Amino acid sequence: MSKRRRPAASRRIAEQKFWGHSGGQPGSSQPNGSQSEAAHAEVALIRPTPDPAALVRSLGPAPLALDPAVVERHLTAVYEEAVRAATALAAANGLLAEDEDGG
Repeated sequence: MSKRRRPAASRRIAEQKFWGHSGGQPGSSQPNGSQSEAAHAEVALIRPTPDPAALVRSLGPAPLALDPAVVERHLTAVYEEAVRAATALAAANGLLAEDEDGG
């Protein structure tokens, strides 16, 4: 026996609540170009964190059976790589905020 599907109208409302706008999913084709431009204008610029390891330190020691210093070093490396990847993606899409110090 199959499950009943949600009606299209309530599915659309749920998508609007999730995505935060009436245009559907990001990247979906918009029938009106001005809606797409308005949605892009609301996007906040990305400013990379100077200390990605702060998250690792704030969580305390990891509950693993290894040396806590080794675990922290490896988790810090993963977070630093994630920040580099996110910064590169933001720069490639024109979403990287300019430095406030001018350099």
